[in-house]
Amino acid sequence: MTIACLRIHWHRAFLSAAVMLTACSSSSTTNHGGQGGSGGTASTNSGGSTAGVDAAVTSMGGSSASAGGTTASTGGSTASAGGTTYADGMTRAGGTSSSGGTTRAGGTSSAGGTTRTGGSSATDGSAGGTIASSGGTTSSDGGTSSGGTVASSPSIQLIGNKIYDTAGNPIIARGPEDVAAGVDQTLDVDQISTMGANAMRMLFTLDTANGMTPAGFDTLLGEVVARHMLVWVSLFTWDSGNNYVINSALGGGNFYSLSSPTSTACSSATPGPCYLAVWSRQWLKDLMSKYRGNVIIDAGQEFISTEDASTEAGRVAWANAAKTNIQFFRTQEYTNPLEIMANYQGRDLYGIVEYGNTIRAADTVIVSGNPQTMFGWQAYWGTSDGYYPSWQGGLLLGHSGVVTGAQAIHQFAVTQPFPIEIGLDNYGGDTNLDYQSEMDQAAVDGMSWLWWSWNSGKETVDCPVSGATCQAYVTGSQNGFAGAKPLTH
Repeated sequence: MTIACLRIHWHRAFLSAAVMLTACSSSSTTNHGGQGGSGGTASTNSGGSTAGVDAAVTSMGGSSASAGGTTASTGGSTASAGGTTYADGMTRAGGTSSSGGTTRAGGTSSAGGTTRTGGSSATDGSAGGTIASSGGTTSSDGGTSSGGTVASSPSIQLIGNKIYDTAGNPIIARGPEDVAAGVDQTLDVDQISTMGANAMRMLFTLDTANGMTPAGFDTLLGEVVARHMLVWVSLFTWDSGNNYVINSALGGGNFYSLSSPTSTACSSATPGPCYLAVWSRQWLKDLMSKYRGNVIIDAGQEFISTEDASTEAGRVAWANAAKTNIQFFRTQEYTNPLEIMANYQGRDLYGIVEYGNTIRAADTVIVSGNPQTMFGWQAYWGTSDGYYPSWQGGLLLGHSGVVTGAQAIHQFAVTQPFPIEIGLDNYGGDTNLDYQSEMDQAAVDGMSWLWWSWNSGKETVDCPVSGATCQAYVTGSQNGFAGAKPLTH
């Protein structure tokens, strides 16, 4: 059954879904990246509709909640030594640091560009360098700041720490994330573009209830191209009430019962291989090839494993899974640039710094010496207890200390020798009121970002804490959508 008006609001950091009909509402809970449920259920009846919500989120190692509400679990797992115990009964990693650090070496100028032999080097000992294109510059710590034009290509390219369009011009992406559940969402693309945004993330909804087809997704991507936008493509399921049944036109099957293409089983506890199983289908290969001039593939969505995500073991599990995913996409002959979302539901910037070069070394698609893999970091650090600036600060600095989201962008994200896409929002348990400082710093450093999320019902971005003030800043300011530049072809 096709539900034409169905829209899904998925809070990315929490992996939870709320099915919404036309008028959208949302709730938020601070959970520090806990691994929550995968979606709610929806049913439609003649003359009315109901929506079930598995909106609860869980803290590390905790378990989830009831329909219609948000419940933070208590008594979650204990993280590494040196943490602080909070009122919810969970001890969080504090000012401890894993072995390793950051090693960079200065480069020398070559042919109008910049050659670096540095980059991030940590416990794995890797220190791969990259070559910036003509017109590129290098900051003192080894990061490429703003690049010039590179050779044109039929595909998006990743050179140094920049994304380049097919004409060879650098892209500073700014736009929203949108759950793609209906062909009528070409209107979303048009509205987003009219506000000035030059990018977006589309979460392809696979569930039978939405009735999407390859042709429908083709139509949505075609509108993105017509609007000269960059698009990240992810996969999404929500319909737990029907056991996450995938629409037959998309290949069918129950999402969490698919045959895993890796040694890790496909399950709700380890969903990564389930996504890979869908990515092995020909309709996705055809679409990604057709639109490789505008598409980056989310090759590793918010990572979930059985390891404690706050520990070094959690980061190792994430890094190993990321390498497996990259190798899978390349053996399946995808040539698009790939993005790997950070460990700890996207929030572990230190994991990217620590293992980024090693992960990218698994990529066999190379452009000008640059593996075509980048990373995503959910900079949802504006929590009221200051957990992330303290926990990540201790790791990034190598000693006890605090690093705000804006400082992390300037000191660590932009200085890496590869692109990092930043996730921003205005939820009370996430970026909250830090969104402006992070957005401003991203503008200074030429960093790409995506906003969670687009609200089709209101034809603007979701801003549950700051309302119209937030909407105006995200969409109308020069550091927001209004200051973005469209792709060139």
